[in-house]
Amino acid sequence: MAEENITKKTGAERQAEVLIAALERAKEKDGILLNATSKAMPRFYDKALRITPVNALIMAMHSDNGEFKTNTYTMFNETHDRSESVKKGQKGVPFVWQNLNQYVNKDDTEDKISRAEYNSLADEGKAKYKVNPREDVYTIFNIDQTTMFHVHKDEYAKQMELYGADRPTDEKQLRMDVNKFLQSMKDNLVPIRKDATGIAHYDGKKDTLHIPAQKDFPSYADYVQEVTRQIVHATGVPQRLGREGLSADGTKSPSDVQQHRETLVEELASAHRMLELGMTAKMRPQTVEQLPTIISELKADPTMAQKVLHDVNRTIGMIKKAENGEKIKLIEKPSEKRQQAWASQFPIDKVPATFTQISMLKDDEGKWTLAAKPENDRTFAVHPSREDVSLYFDMMKNDHDETHVNDFKVQFAQKYYSVVAAHPEKEANIFRSNASQEALDLISKVNAFKTKDNKILLVATIDGEKQKSMQINQSQWQRMWLADDKQDYKTHLAAILYSDVLAGKLEEMKRSISPDVDGTQLHEENEHREYHEEQRRQQQRTSNVPPIIKQYNELKQKHPDALLLFRCGDFYETYKEDAEKASNILGITLTQHSKRMDEEGKPLKMAGFPYHALDTYLPKLIRAGERVAICDQLESPKQKTSQHAENKQDAKQEVKEVVSSQKEERHGMHR
Repeated sequence: MAEENITKKTGAERQAEVLIAALERAKEKDGILLNATSKAMPRFYDKALRITPVNALIMAMHSDNGEFKTNTYTMFNETHDRSESVKKGQKGVPFVWQNLNQYVNKDDTEDKISRAEYNSLADEGKAKYKVNPREDVYTIFNIDQTTMFHVHKDEYAKQMELYGADRPTDEKQLRMDVNKFLQSMKDNLVPIRKDATGIAHYDGKKDTLHIPAQKDFPSYADYVQEVTRQIVHATGVPQRLGREGLSADGTKSPSDVQQHRETLVEELASAHRMLELGMTAKMRPQTVEQLPTIISELKADPTMAQKVLHDVNRTIGMIKKAENGEKIKLIEKPSEKRQQAWASQFPIDKVPATFTQISMLKDDEGKWTLAAKPENDRTFAVHPSREDVSLYFDMMKNDHDETHVNDFKVQFAQKYYSVVAAHPEKEANIFRSNASQEALDLISKVNAFKTKDNKILLVATIDGEKQKSMQINQSQWQRMWLADDKQDYKTHLAAILYSDVLAGKLEEMKRSISPDVDGTQLHEENEHREYHEEQRRQQQRTSNVPPIIKQYNELKQKHPDALLLFRCGDFYETYKEDAEKASNILGITLTQHSKRMDEEGKPLKMAGFPYHALDTYLPKLIRAGERVAICDQLESPKQKTSQHAENKQDAKQEVKEVVSSQKEERHGMHR
C-alpha cells in the first residue's frame, strides 16, 4: 500500500472527528445516523480488501458527511495509476490496516518470525506461536473526491449503478436475509421471544430477548434495528463480553459516561448491520436527546471514541461468529462466593492480592502444574485438582472478556497459595532436581538457547569439560522464565539431563582416593570437608533470607529493646520473638510463614494487623509496658505496585517513631 502513511495517533483522532461529525449530523436530521440514501456497503474500487466493521462504519460516515454518492473508496497513489487525481483541498479518511505478517513465540516475546516462516512450520511448531498484529493507518478517499467522473465517466456511471444511492431493493430477499440472521442469533447467541408488553427488552435472569410483534413498530426498518440493538445489548452482559456500561451484578450502576459508551456501541453496531442490509440506520429518540452530552464527552476525552469503536469491533465479531454457526457459551464470571468457598476450605490469614506471573504448564511427569509468583515473594508450584484444571482451561478457551479471565487467574492462584501455605508438602518441585550438592558443584556453566529450526537446546560444562548439547522440551523452557533464579534452575536442569555424566564423574572422584590412606589422615580430611560444608550451609541459609527480613534485622539491631511494628503493604507486621509478644498482648493470630525462613532455616513466625488499626492496637502495647518502634515504607504500596515486574524489590523501610509509656521517650517523625 503506497498511500501516504499517517500516525496511529492522528488516525485515531481523525476517526473520532468523523464519528463526532456523524453524530452532530444525526442530531440535526431527526436521528438518522447512517445511509439515508441506501448505498451499498463500503468497498474499495477495483481492489478486494477485507474491511473491518469499524473501518466500514468510518468510511460510511465519512461518505454521508461529505454527501458522496457511493461508499466506494480508493488509495491515493492508485488514482495516479488510473491517470486520475485527488481533487485539491479534499480531506481523506483514516483506514486502519491490520498487519498480520508477524508471529511471536508465546513463551519468548523476543522470538518473532514472518508469516512465510510460520506457514513453513509443522503443526507442533505452529502451536508455539501466535499472530502479532500491527496497526498501519492510511489515508483513503471517496471516488467523488477524485477526478474519476471527468476522466472515466463510464466507469463512474457503473459504480453509481451498482453501489450508489437509491438502488432498487429486493424486498423479498431482504426479509429472507433478516429472518436467516435472526434464526442464527436464536440458535447460537440468545433466545428471542415475542413480547406482548410492547417494549423490547433483555431479561438478564433468563438471558432472553423479548421483542414486540413486527406490526407494533412504525416500520420494518425500525423493527430490524431494534431487534439488532437488543442482540448487541445481550453481547455486552458480564457472561459474554462484559462491557463496562452494563451492570455486572445489578447493584452497582455504571457511571453516566459508561452508559453513554454502551448507548453508542448499541447504536453503531446495529447501524453496521443495517448498512450490510442496505437499510437506513436511525437512532432511538432517547439517544437523540442525549447526543449533546455524548458529543461533549467525546470532545473532552480523545480516548472515548476509540474505546467505543474497539467495543463495536468486538461486539460485531461475536455476532459474526454466531451468524456463522458457532455456539456462543455463557461464561460464569468468577464470583466472590466461589472464592469465599475456596478460602473456607483452605483458611489462611491473608493471601497476596497481586501476582506478577500465573502459568499452567506440565511437569516432567506430564502432570498439569500451576506456577505462580506473588508480588515480592518467591514463585510456588502446585498440582491443582483435575476439576480445577478443567475449569481453568475452560475459562481460558471460552471466556471472551480479558478482565474476567484475569480475575479468575488471580483467584485461582490465591486458592492454591492457601493450599501450599496450609500444606507445604503439597508444593510441587519443578525448579530443582534431586542431585547432590557434590554433583551440582561439578556444573560450572550452563546455557539454554533456541536454534534456527526451532529446537531448544541446553549445553553444560561439567568438571571443566563442555558437554554435547541436549534437547529440552517446551515446558522445561517455560519453567526457566518462571524460576526465581534462572541460573540455579538451569543448573538443576543440567543435573537431570547429564545425570549419567555426573554419576561417572563422581565415581571417578571416589576411585581417586588412595586405598592405603592412613586412617587418621582420612579422619582429618573428613573433618576438614565437614567444616567447609557447614560453612557453605551457613552461607546458604544467610543468602536465602529475604531482603525484607534483612531490613527487619538491621532495624531491630538499632532498637533492640523495642517491639518493632514493620509496615508491609497494608499491614503492620511483627516477626520472630516480637510476633510472640504481639500475639499474646493483642490477641492476634501467630502464624508461621511457609515460604519465608529465618536465619536458622525455620519457618518465620509472624503476627500482624491492618495499618488503619494502629490507633487501636498501639495503646494496648504501650499499656502492656512495651516500647514500640513504628517502621514505615518510604514508598506507598501504590508506588511499589507500579514498578516494573522485573525490577520489583522490597520497599525500603525506616523507623519513623518510637513510643513508650513515658512521653519524653516519644521521638522521631510524629504521625
